Amino acid sequence: MLYVFAMNYRHIYHAGNFADVVKHLVLALCLEHLRKKDAPFFVLDAHGGTGLYDLSSDQAQKTKEHQPGIAALIKKGAANTDAAFYLDAVRRDFAKGHYPGSPMLAARLLRPQDRMIANELHPEDMQVLKQNMAGFANVRVTEMDAFEVIRANIPPQERRGIVLIDPPYEIENNEHEIVAAQMQQWKKRWANGIYVLWYPIKGSLPVRDTLVEAATALGLPRTWLCEYRGANLPPLPGSDRGDRARMNAAGLIVFNAPYQVPERVEAALMEFAPVLGGGAETRWLVPDKSYQQG
Repeated sequence: MLYVFAMNYRHIYHAGNFADVVKHLVLALCLEHLRKKDAPFFVLDAHGGTGLYDLSSDQAQKTKEHQPGIAALIKKGAANTDAAFYLDAVRRDFAKGHYPGSPMLAARLLRPQDRMIANELHPEDMQVLKQNMAGFANVRVTEMDAFEVIRANIPPQERRGIVLIDPPYEIENNEHEIVAAQMQQWKKRWANGIYVLWYPIKGSLPVRDTLVEAATALGLPRTWLCEYRGANLPPLPGSDRGDRARMNAAGLIVFNAPYQVPERVEAALMEFAPVLGGGAETRWLVPDKSYQQG
C-alpha cells in the first residue's frame, strides 16, 4: 500500500531552529555511538529534505528561526563535549551561511564501511538532495514514499544502524495515525534497530498524544522521549497571533536508545537551554530491565 501525503511543507523555513538543534544533537550522538564498533552500520533518512539549507534565502529570512537557534549557539560556543561535537559538525556550513540537514550531518559521520539511504518524495527537493549527496560514495538517494522505503530496507544487511523519521504530519491525511500504525511493522521487521521519530507539539494538533501512546504500547526496550519547548522565537511577520502562529515545541521518541546517549543529550541540553530559551523534558517510556533494576 502506498501512502501519499500533501507535499506543502518545506524545511527551509525552519532550518537551524531549536527543533533542528535537538533533533540533530540526538542523531549525531547516536551515530557517534555506532562508530565505536568497527562493524558497519546502516542509516536511513526517510524524509531527507534537500540536505543543506541556505540561511540567506528568502524563506529562511522570512521566519529567521535560525537566529535564536543555531546562530545563537554558534556565537556562544559550548563547554560540554557532546554539545561541542554537534556544534563542530555544523560550524563549517554555518560559516558559509548554510545549515546542514540530517542527511548531510549523517553522511559526514559515515566511515568507508558504512552505508546510507537518503530519501525524499518531493521531486524538486529530491533533485537538490541528490546534488548535495553526490560527493558521498556510500550514500544513495531515493524518491519513494517514506514508509515504503523503510519497509523495503529493514532489516539492513549490516544488522545495526538507525532510521530517522520526521514527516510534516499533514493532519488532513491522518499522517500521525499512519506513523503510529507503522511502528508495528518496524518492530516486526527490525526489533533491535535504533529509530528516531520526530514530531511537532502544538495544542491544536493530536500528533503528540497519538505517537506517545503508540510508542509506549509497542514495548521496545529503551524507548526514550525528549521534548523541548522553545521560548525565543520571533513572531511571524504580518501575523497578529505572534508566537502562537508557529511551532514552539517539538519532541523525539528514540526506540532502542543507545546506552548513555539519553544522559549525554540531557547534559548537552542543559548547556544549550539558557541560549535557546525554554527547556527540555525527558523520560523513559519503556526502560529496559537492566535500567529498571538499576
